[in-house]
Amino acid sequence: MKKLLTVLTICSGLICGNVAAHGDHNRPTIVSEQAAISIANKSLAQMTFKEFGFEVGKLDDSWKSVTSTNFTVVSVQDSFYIVSANNTENDSTIYFQINKNGQVLEVSHKNEF
Repeated sequence: MKKLLTVLTICSGLICGNVAAHGDHNRPTIVSEQAAISIANKSLAQMTFKEFGFEVGKLDDSWKSVTSTNFTVVSVQDSFYIVSANNTENDSTIYFQINKNGQVLEVSHKNEF
């Protein structure tokens, strides 16, 4: 019986120690400005073939020619970035509001977030 209690005590200690060592996994990841640009670029590409419920709707094929050089972080707020994408083919710009964990919150023709 003593051996069984000893084994249970050791196992409990290992399990509790493992849980404590991994307790910070729920901490949100903060993306960099460069990562926000990459997220906007990927989102724009997806928006040329599918409607995602944003103000701008499904983008026309002219947006497929936009490259990473056409993206700029125009504003950094406490909880989000504003990234612009400039389409030189049709001389228009759209703005992405991306929160600091990397989620695209809104896409608009105006920088009014």
